Amino acid sequence: MVSATIIAGNEGHRITRCLDSIRWVDEIIVVVDDRTTDDTLEVARKYTERVYTRPFAGFADQRQWADEQATGEWIFSIDCDEVVPQALADEIQAELKAPRFLAYRIPHLDFMFGRWIRYGGWYPQFHVRLYRRAASRWHRAVHEKVEIDGPMGTFRHPLLHFSHGRVDNWVNKMSLYTGLEAHAMQQNGAPVGVARILFEPPLMFGYKYFVLQGWRDGIHGLALALLLGCTRLVRNLEAWDLRQAARGDVESPEHPPQMRKPS
Repeated sequence: MVSATIIAGNEGHRITRCLDSIRWVDEIIVVVDDRTTDDTLEVARKYTERVYTRPFAGFADQRQWADEQATGEWIFSIDCDEVVPQALADEIQAELKAPRFLAYRIPHLDFMFGRWIRYGGWYPQFHVRLYRRAASRWHRAVHEKVEIDGPMGTFRHPLLHFSHGRVDNWVNKMSLYTGLEAHAMQQNGAPVGVARILFEPPLMFGYKYFVLQGWRDGIHGLALALLLGCTRLVRNLEAWDLRQAARGDVESPEHPPQMRKPS
């Protein structure tokens, strides 16, 4: 028995396509962030009665809780902006007739800013999305991963990922991810100095655009490399800001410095 688990928040505009692509599973579990204000709950209930509302406490925590509500031996974890093509669904169902592994990695093919992205390190990105429930555990607050206690296989057909329709979608999501990553850096004591702030963003751009050949995706590859560099800059500055606040270095506006008059 396969249980599909989905975590969602204000995804009513695109969750339908995802849910339509997983009608082949035996059970669907949808966990919706309690801050959701759109029709995500109503749309999800058209496909399953197993819809829950829960406060968001991190991606890994939300995914783990969703898995714990499932009754199937196998979990298929999918996001609202992902779609299972028929070729992948057939491959999964054929494998599960006589499974050889405890978990399976699936390649992701991203559609961003109106184009399928194949370079810059975007394809193929492999993520564990099908696994035995009893042998798994989610961890990490951001860019979460599922830990598997056993061997893993790899599927050939990709999961389609419609992650960023426009640049403003990227920017809006960036504000969430950079904040989570900055707090993780603060908790782990990661150093954030001038060198990291100054050099890491352009190095990220160069790595994605030149080393991983993002240029082969044309202006789309250029845009993505630039956005990744900017994301790294914002993350590092937020981590630096948290470090300043923790040390009490943030100056109180009630005590401005004494300024000399210009001569």
